Amino acid sequence: MTDTLHPLAEPNPNSTIAERYTLRDHLGSGGMADVFSAWDERLGREVAVKLYRSAASAESAQEIEQADRELRLLAELRHPGLIEVFDAGTVRVEGVERDYLVMELVDTPSFRGVLTESAGIAARQVAEIGCQVADALAYVHSRGIVHRDVTPGNILVAETPAFGFRNLVKLADFGIARSVHTMHREDDGPVFGTAAYLSPEQVLGEPVGTASDVYSLGLVLIEALSGERQYSGTPVEAALARLHRPPTVPDGLPEGWAEMLESMTAREAGLRPTSHDVAVTLRELWLRDASHSRHAGRAGARRSAERQPNDLGGRIAALVLLGLAVASLGVAFALSSGPLGS
Repeated sequence: MTDTLHPLAEPNPNSTIAERYTLRDHLGSGGMADVFSAWDERLGREVAVKLYRSAASAESAQEIEQADRELRLLAELRHPGLIEVFDAGTVRVEGVERDYLVMELVDTPSFRGVLTESAGIAARQVAEIGCQVADALAYVHSRGIVHRDVTPGNILVAETPAFGFRNLVKLADFGIARSVHTMHREDDGPVFGTAAYLSPEQVLGEPVGTASDVYSLGLVLIEALSGERQYSGTPVEAALARLHRPPTVPDGLPEGWAEMLESMTAREAGLRPTSHDVAVTLRELWLRDASHSRHAGRAGARRSAERQPNDLGGRIAALVLLGLAVASLGVAFALSSGPLGS
């Protein structure tokens, strides 16, 4: 089947991918692909379709390689903290073959939007979000994959309760992810990633492993707690700044936070904890905060209950006095009316 969708144009509502996915709204475009919302005619549900650039329209062979890598990586990953992949294939668009990826449609804001609207987030909420990201990274790392671009913009936060948390968090965008088994030195080509969240080894063009993602997540957590991005300026300035000074961990954090953040953003990759250890620590910090909140609530309820008997006693005393007063009036009335009735 030949589709009528132009690679960069708004979708025609009648355009269908693989005789199954009817394209709807154009959600965005990146260097490698266009993303659309779509309707799965077979299963009757909304999905997202990522339509990759064709070899003819790609700006470089590197883009083609990245697109192919993302297809393979996402197809083999299954975790609640990752966007689920439903289908993949190749379709002919205006005579040109293009790869496509069908994923769950996650219509939720990114963590970047949450941070933009806040001057710092409570430690408990940061622990809740960070724990889920670290858990997703632990799964990814166990599969020998390094994300390489952990940023607030690639963390999606849905207002859906899950796993005892108030929000469901998903890690997105594996476009530049690499397998640790095929990782080459970064100086073999351009540095990939977002400048403000690069690890020192990424900046220096050194071999990049799973500890790099831990460092980037550490910067995200510090920014969430402090309300300030640690390394700003031009991409070059932001990238080089971390080589001259460590990130500033905010003061006044609950016990255990500073130690964890400092270890996550250690200059030497070998000194950083694993993503699994970070997930465990953040879950413990969240549980401790939740426990304190519950105890505080129970203590307040006990104090209210302790005051309740005194208040009840006062009301009972008032009722007794009122009863006595009524009784006295009755007696007085009876006495005064007695002679008149005789």
